[in-house]
Amino acid sequence: MNNGVKQWIFQRVSNALIISFGICLLCIFLSEDGLSYTSINELLSGGAFSIYLAIVLVFSCLNAMLAGWQIDGDYASKFGLPKNLITTVAVIASLGLLVFGLLVLF
Repeated sequence: MNNGVKQWIFQRVSNALIISFGICLLCIFLSEDGLSYTSINELLSGGAFSIYLAIVLVFSCLNAMLAGWQIDGDYASKFGLPKNLITTVAVIASLGLLVFGLLVLF
């Protein structure tokens, strides 16, 4: 399998995780308790949901870095941007989000 196919598969897997997280949030929002502090606190106290959220967060950040790299390779030179600028911004933003998200989560 070449590198492009692996990237495509990774993006689809990470998008499926992100969509499943959105469906979980929608189910929580539509439940009887709704989106309240107690319902979120109960979910995060179990451990399994926290691990699931951490996995979704990691995959989301990696997906964003890959997207930044793809955009940089496809469009940066067309607009006269320095090489790897978009990739660098995507990596810094994703790592910042990952660190902050994991700190909040755990």
